[in-house]
Amino acid sequence: MGENAPKIPILLDKERHLQFTFGVAKRFKEKTGIAIAEGAEELDFDQLAILMYLMLRVEDKELTQEEADDLFHVADIEEYGEKIRLLMPQSMGEAEGSDDPKAETGENSTGLTPGPSQESVSE
Repeated sequence: MGENAPKIPILLDKERHLQFTFGVAKRFKEKTGIAIAEGAEELDFDQLAILMYLMLRVEDKELTQEEADDLFHVADIEEYGEKIRLLMPQSMGEAEGSDDPKAETGENSTGLTPGPSQESVSE
């Protein structure tokens, strides 16, 4: 499941892989109310943690949100956002060098810019 989805390595407690699948998009919307595949303006800290957890869980079904939260380091939040920005277009079938003006500026149509946490999203 999800084996063929594009993935990007991330070094946490060990090398893991972020993957964005239909299931990730579906569960993210269930948990946050945000349709990530349609593009989100900005994700707060809690929403980014949920998205990363769901993306890691494609590879490791035993991983819990609490365990994932303990793997993430606040100082690396920009790196996490960049990895997700690189992965999303690959996963959604967007070709590099497309006619999308956002592609030239490095802005991603998913709008994955970590913002300040507004309130915790419960499971």
